[in-house]
Amino acid sequence: MSTKGPEFRSAARLLRDFGRFLPAAAVVVGAFGLVRLGRQFPAASSSPALLVPFLLPVLALALEAGALIALSTVQLRELMRSTAGLGARARATLPVLAALALVLVVAELIPRGTEHPGSFANELVATARSSCEGNAKVPVPLLGLSVNCKVPQRIEGPMPGVRSVQVAMRELTFSDDLRGVDIVGLELTAERALRVHLVAGRARITGLAPWSRSPRLTPLMRFALLAALGAALWLAASLAWRTPPARPTQPATADGAARGPRWLVWLASLLFAVPGAVVAAAVITFDQERAAPAAYAGAALLGLAALALVRLVVRLAPRIFSSFSAF
Repeated sequence: MSTKGPEFRSAARLLRDFGRFLPAAAVVVGAFGLVRLGRQFPAASSSPALLVPFLLPVLALALEAGALIALSTVQLRELMRSTAGLGARARATLPVLAALALVLVVAELIPRGTEHPGSFANELVATARSSCEGNAKVPVPLLGLSVNCKVPQRIEGPMPGVRSVQVAMRELTFSDDLRGVDIVGLELTAERALRVHLVAGRARITGLAPWSRSPRLTPLMRFALLAALGAALWLAASLAWRTPPARPTQPATADGAARGPRWLVWLASLLFAVPGAVVAAAVITFDQERAAPAAYAGAALLGLAALALVRLVVRLAPRIFSSFSAF
């Protein structure tokens, strides 16, 4: 009897599950990205069109991270209910790996937006300065600051991300990656429990968190790197995963298999998302550090460690996870 029918149905189910988890994971990652953008650009709501170059990398990063999380979740869910041998388990979850590769292709085809956010911010400041007339105040889009056109010109307003602190300065220059700021003629006033007034001829702020994907990786390099990380996670799970002994004490589904309460199913899904989430978080961290491509191997090691930890949790709680043999 041909097995193409069951194999096709299994592949379709896995792709359907991947399609369910991908949007949820991407939305969560994207929401974090939007929060960070909101802190760095507090006046974004007044000029949302200017955010497009910044939103494109956030969208691509959300798809990349979401795909890694969905891969981990769907594969481990499948392995938990599989009783097949090693080769059969690996073949059964290949569609999930293919779905990861497809999503990564889409993510790398998204225009990269601005890879020099500091230069873009400096252009906004320069444009506001050149628009000055008389004693007017010209707002600097996205930054929440204004140029006071009185001679000598000064840039004034709340410090981005810390609205309780007011700043005024003669010159403001961002580093190319937006991780540092050089200020000339700084006056800073903060009023909380104590009133602080700071005056400095020159100041430099460093260590600000970058937001974009690393410009050191070309789209092709980035695809190859992320696909390799996903493949390493998939292969490790296929080789090492073993299901616990079945304990069909839960209510049966239509096909007679045991299934646990829905809240436990979702709790297990969150646990199974951990290896993919760890890899994604490590990639984002290396992006922020502008790490060399070889350094991203550390993301694979962290993902494998997370996978081992999840496997340990499953072994220590067989009564709970045996009920997921059919979910």
